[in-house]
Amino acid sequence: MALQHIHSDETPAPLSAHSDAVLIPPSAAILVSSGMLGMRKDGTIPESTEEQVEAAFDNVEAVLRAAGMEMGDIVKMTTFITDARYRDAFRAVRAKRVGDPAPASTRVVITSLSMPALKVEIEIIAAKAP
Repeated sequence: MALQHIHSDETPAPLSAHSDAVLIPPSAAILVSSGMLGMRKDGTIPESTEEQVEAAFDNVEAVLRAAGMEMGDIVKMTTFITDARYRDAFRAVRAKRVGDPAPASTRVVITSLSMPALKVEIEIIAAKAP
Protein backbone atom coordinates (compact mmCIF):
# COMPACT_ATOMS: atom_id res chain seq x y z
CA MET A 1 0.00 0.00 0.00
CA ALA A 2 1.35 3.43 -0.96
CA LEU A 3 1.09 6.69 0.97
CA GLN A 4 -2.40 8.15 0.58
CA HIS A 5 -2.63 11.95 0.39
CA ILE A 6 -5.98 13.12 1.68
CA HIS A 7 -7.91 16.25 0.75
CA SER A 8 -11.32 16.75 2.33
CA ASP A 9 -14.09 18.66 0.60
CA GLU A 10 -15.28 19.57 4.09
CA THR A 11 -12.23 21.71 4.98
CA PRO A 12 -11.26 25.17 3.67
CA ALA A 13 -9.16 25.31 0.52
CA PRO A 14 -5.41 25.26 1.32
CA LEU A 15 -3.64 28.62 1.53
CA SER A 16 -0.57 27.00 -0.04
CA ALA A 17 0.39 23.64 -1.53
CA HIS A 18 -0.19 20.95 1.07
CA SER A 19 -2.25 17.86 1.78
CA ASP A 20 -4.83 17.94 4.54
CA ALA A 21 -3.38 14.65 5.79
CA VAL A 22 -1.31 11.68 4.67
CA LEU A 23 -2.28 8.12 5.54
CA ILE A 24 0.76 5.92 6.23
CA PRO A 25 0.41 2.18 5.55
CA PRO A 26 1.03 -0.10 8.57
CA SER A 27 4.21 -1.68 7.20
CA ALA A 28 5.96 1.60 6.30
CA ALA A 29 9.32 2.66 7.69
CA ILE A 30 8.89 6.01 9.46
CA LEU A 31 11.57 8.70 9.80
CA VAL A 32 11.22 11.60 12.26
CA SER A 33 13.80 14.37 11.88
CA SER A 34 15.16 17.02 14.14
CA GLY A 35 14.93 20.58 12.87
CA MET A 36 17.05 21.13 9.77
CA LEU A 37 18.49 24.65 9.88
CA GLY A 38 19.23 27.11 7.09
CA MET A 39 22.92 26.40 7.61
CA ARG A 40 25.40 24.94 5.14
CA LYS A 41 27.35 21.73 5.84
CA ASP A 42 30.47 23.81 6.62
CA GLY A 43 28.55 25.63 9.37
CA THR A 44 28.17 28.93 7.56
CA ILE A 45 24.82 30.70 7.58
CA PRO A 46 23.77 32.39 4.32
CA GLU A 47 22.53 35.96 4.63
CA SER A 48 19.57 35.79 2.27
CA THR A 49 16.32 34.10 3.21
CA GLU A 50 16.22 32.19 -0.09
CA GLU A 51 19.71 30.76 0.46
CA GLN A 52 18.82 29.74 4.01
CA VAL A 53 15.68 27.98 2.81
CA GLU A 54 17.73 26.20 0.10
CA ALA A 55 20.30 25.16 2.74
CA ALA A 56 17.55 23.84 5.03
CA PHE A 57 16.10 21.79 2.17
CA ASP A 58 19.62 20.54 1.30
CA ASN A 59 19.87 19.29 4.88
CA VAL A 60 16.41 17.68 4.72
CA GLU A 61 17.38 15.87 1.51
CA ALA A 62 20.68 14.70 3.06
CA VAL A 63 18.86 13.14 6.02
CA LEU A 64 16.32 11.50 3.71
CA ARG A 65 19.12 10.05 1.53
CA ALA A 66 20.86 8.69 4.62
CA ALA A 67 17.63 6.83 5.44
CA GLY A 68 17.13 5.57 1.87
CA MET A 69 14.26 7.98 1.30
CA GLU A 70 13.50 10.96 -0.94
CA MET A 71 11.44 14.15 -0.87
CA GLY A 72 8.30 12.33 -2.06
CA ASP A 73 8.38 10.25 1.13
CA ILE A 74 7.73 13.29 3.36
CA VAL A 75 4.29 13.02 4.95
CA LYS A 76 4.48 16.00 7.35
CA MET A 77 6.57 19.15 7.24
CA THR A 78 6.70 21.73 10.02
CA THR A 79 8.52 24.93 9.20
CA PHE A 80 9.55 27.70 11.56
CA ILE A 81 10.36 31.13 10.13
CA THR A 82 11.43 34.16 12.16
CA ASP A 83 9.52 36.78 10.18
CA ALA A 84 6.20 36.58 8.29
CA ARG A 85 7.87 38.47 5.43
CA TYR A 86 9.93 35.31 4.71
CA ARG A 87 6.76 33.41 3.72
CA ASP A 88 6.99 34.14 -0.01
CA ALA A 89 10.68 33.23 -0.22
CA PHE A 90 9.95 29.98 1.60
CA ARG A 91 7.02 29.18 -0.69
CA ALA A 92 9.09 29.84 -3.83
CA VAL A 93 11.91 27.51 -2.79
CA ARG A 94 9.51 24.89 -1.44
CA ALA A 95 7.63 24.84 -4.75
CA LYS A 96 10.90 23.91 -6.49
CA ARG A 97 12.02 21.34 -3.94
CA VAL A 98 8.85 19.55 -2.81
CA GLY A 99 6.91 17.42 -5.26
CA ASP A 100 3.24 16.92 -5.87
CA PRO A 101 1.29 15.83 -3.97
CA ALA A 102 2.68 18.04 -1.24
CA PRO A 103 2.91 16.68 2.31
CA ALA A 104 0.73 17.78 5.19
CA SER A 105 2.33 21.04 6.34
CA THR A 106 2.39 23.63 9.09
CA ARG A 107 4.34 26.89 9.03
CA VAL A 108 4.86 28.81 12.26
CA VAL A 109 6.23 32.34 12.64
CA ILE A 110 8.39 32.60 15.74
CA THR A 111 10.50 35.36 17.28
CA SER A 112 13.87 33.60 16.91
CA LEU A 113 15.73 30.35 16.43
CA SER A 114 18.75 29.06 18.36
CA MET A 115 21.10 31.58 16.69
CA PRO A 116 20.00 35.14 15.78
CA ALA A 117 21.22 34.86 12.16
CA LEU A 118 18.99 31.83 11.45
CA LYS A 119 15.72 32.51 9.66
CA VAL A 120 14.30 29.04 8.94
CA GLU A 121 14.11 25.54 10.41
CA ILE A 122 12.33 22.55 8.87
CA GLU A 123 11.23 19.38 10.66
CA ILE A 124 9.90 16.40 8.71
CA ILE A 125 8.19 13.08 9.18
CA ALA A 126 8.70 10.72 6.26
CA ALA A 127 7.39 7.24 5.54
CA LYS A 128 8.39 4.66 2.96
CA ALA A 129 6.31 1.60 2.19
CA PRO A 130 8.28 -1.60 1.60
